[in-house]
Amino acid sequence: MERINLSAKSRQETGKGPARRLRNSGLVPAVLYGSGIKGAVTISLNGKELDKILHTAAGGNVLVNLNVEGAKNRIVMFKDVLRHPLKGSIEHVDLLEILMDHKLTVEVPVHIVGKAAGLAFGGIVSQEHRKIRIECLPTHIPDSFDLDVTPLGIGQSLHVKDIQLAEGLRALDDPDMTIVSIVAPTAEVAPKTAEEVEAELAKSFEEKEEAKKEEEKE
Repeated sequence: MERINLSAKSRQETGKGPARRLRNSGLVPAVLYGSGIKGAVTISLNGKELDKILHTAAGGNVLVNLNVEGAKNRIVMFKDVLRHPLKGSIEHVDLLEILMDHKLTVEVPVHIVGKAAGLAFGGIVSQEHRKIRIECLPTHIPDSFDLDVTPLGIGQSLHVKDIQLAEGLRALDDPDMTIVSIVAPTAEVAPKTAEEVEAELAKSFEEKEEAKKEEEKE
């Protein structure tokens, strides 16, 4: 897997005020964790570089050469990315230092391909899970899995055990967990209003912000 470079600077100030000032200057507050790190290291990242990396095919599973100014370089992965609920801009990032000879657990996207046979009879494709958890070495992390639904009729499904895994990969989810089904059409559910969606997003963002503040205090 290709590694991507990302520059970083150490930061001493924490809290909402300093974080806001960082974002206004094009930087993103971040925290680095790892087995060889005591507690956590607070850093800031280049916002443009960060956004470019997260838009690669591998997304959050990309391997990153983190170049911290004045400190040793580290190989890291994204542990968590917090985005603004309305703007979509990156607000905070958690990074995890990894060891190349140690297996790790990651979530890999599952893409549905093909046209299910059941669609011709009014069936609807229902994807119940869009990612599965796997264990592998950092260099073996796949960008995604393709799952072909072409043979499926109404009432049929594909499960974790139906995904073809390369050597060195091990699925951690229940083998019988349903990934996608072809279901008969049902009555439509009334969509949520824009106000309801906005309120839910804002609440979720506030809860994550509070959790970040508590982590940085520790």
